[in-house]
Amino acid sequence: MKKLGITVLCAAMVVTALTGCSKKESAANDGKVKISIWHSFVGSDQRAPFMEKRMAEFIAANPDIIVDEQKMPRDQYQTRLKTAAAAKDLPTGFLQWPDTPTQEFAQAGLLAPINEYLDANPGWKNDLLPQVLDAFTVDGKTYGVGLGISLTSIVFYNKALFDQYNVKVPSTLDELRAAIRTFKANNIIPLAHGDKPLWPAQSSLMSIVGNRYTGSQWLFDVIAGKNNAKFSDPEFISALNLMKELAGAFNEDYNSLDNVQMRDYFYRGEAAMMIDGSWALPGVIENAPEAMKPNIEMTVFPSVPGGKGDPSTISGVSSTSIVISSSATPEQRAALYKLIQFLTNQEAQKMYMDYNIPVASKTIQPDVSLVTPLYAKMVTLIQEHPLVTVYDATLSSQQADIINNGLQAVMLSIQTPAELAADLQKTVR
Repeated sequence: MKKLGITVLCAAMVVTALTGCSKKESAANDGKVKISIWHSFVGSDQRAPFMEKRMAEFIAANPDIIVDEQKMPRDQYQTRLKTAAAAKDLPTGFLQWPDTPTQEFAQAGLLAPINEYLDANPGWKNDLLPQVLDAFTVDGKTYGVGLGISLTSIVFYNKALFDQYNVKVPSTLDELRAAIRTFKANNIIPLAHGDKPLWPAQSSLMSIVGNRYTGSQWLFDVIAGKNNAKFSDPEFISALNLMKELAGAFNEDYNSLDNVQMRDYFYRGEAAMMIDGSWALPGVIENAPEAMKPNIEMTVFPSVPGGKGDPSTISGVSSTSIVISSSATPEQRAALYKLIQFLTNQEAQKMYMDYNIPVASKTIQPDVSLVTPLYAKMVTLIQEHPLVTVYDATLSSQQADIINNGLQAVMLSIQTPAELAADLQKTVR
């Protein structure tokens, strides 16, 4: 989730790969304001083509703003961002994840709120779905606006393979196990997966598997130390045991592939299902064979016996947002306010549909007769299934690292579910 592309001079010093250019950056040049933007919308990222087009339009529409835009893949980006944050040397604007990651940066005093600008533009603010603002709000201060909605646990399945082998689309865990057995018996990969980046197992699988067993409130209670909820609770252990079981349904090379590469098994008809996020849709539309596309369906993860979670839900959150460094000058903040609005206003929301991004507008709804059939199916999925939280949007950075690494260890039988749960519980104060 290479080269950084642009070398920036900050205070007459060449910026290295691990520094930003916040307050040391020149705020004006011949009356122009200079802002630096870091983000990970690059390569196969769903929002990369949108961002490329929209940023070009922003630059053309604002000749008084000089934009130093630096793009990098997600894993490199997050590493660089953490390093810059630790050194308190962030760029003026940068991409941030919703909920807990934003809370951590806000509580460290690294972000500038945008409430004043939102309140001054009520038409824009009031058209946004609440979750794309709530996810970036800490103690009443809002720091960003999500660029749409991200579903993380869509079950994509090949209806032709289900029909060919007379397999029922699973709505219960027993039906899922039966489907896995039948597909394996016929040399079909039941569930394509790629966990090389570590986060896919947590975001696309564990977030919804855990919710099926524990329900939604449990995770918040554990983190807050309320109601005697603990990571060692049997429901959570059951979820981890199911993750270990599901590893037997994956392609054997799942740990050496990322979440993009694993889709090739699905496209070739070698895998019956894959669990991925809404970010996968542009790739599916572009790369799946035309003859296959009418057979691609989407559903939610099945219910589990005795589960406390609502079986109709799907895991999802606000998408990421550009946020503003607290060290940005007033002129830079004003320029970044304009950019955040430009990336999320109604015109931008309409563009989201062109790039198969779920919109975050109260008034703009896709005309299913005009969008691609697969995008229309995703819109229906969003309308019919409530969203529940994603683990890495709720866990602390430390906890997210533990569960990302621990899930892979559990699935490889290197660590037991109880050991991973104990490691997580140690982080709870």
